[in-house]
Amino acid sequence: MNVLYSSNLTVHDYCRLRKSVDFYDIPEDHVKRALERSDFITSAIVDNLTVGMARIIEDGTQALVMDVVVDPEYQGNGIGRGLMESIRDYIESSDYDRMIVNLITDETKTAFYEKLGYQKEEGMRLWLERLS
Repeated sequence: MNVLYSSNLTVHDYCRLRKSVDFYDIPEDHVKRALERSDFITSAIVDNLTVGMARIIEDGTQALVMDVVVDPEYQGNGIGRGLMESIRDYIESSDYDRMIVNLITDETKTAFYEKLGYQKEEGMRLWLERLS
C-alpha cells in the first residue's frame, strides 16, 4: 500500500474521519478554526483518499497530540505509526531543546502508543469540562 503523508487536511475529511471511529460531531465552523490554529497537521492519503490524520497544538514547552484517527478499513497497515512519526519529526526539527508531548487516549489504544515510546504517567488524572 502506497501512503502519502501531507500537511493538508480539509474540514470535510476531518469530520468524515472522526465519524468513521465514532468520535462526537463538531460543527464545521469550529473544525475550520481548530485546523487553522493547529501548529502542525499531518494526513495519510491512499489512492487520493484521506484515510488518516493527526495534529498538534504546541507552545514551545509542551505539545498536545490531537485527533489521531485512521479509518478502520485502513488500520493495521502502519498508517497510525506514520502519522505519529510525522509528528515526532516536526517536533524534533523545532528549535526547542526540550518538549513534553502529551496525548489522551482510551485504554484500548495504550499498547499502540507504548510501542511508539509513550509512557502512561501514573498519578495523573484527566479533568474535563465540556462546555456547550
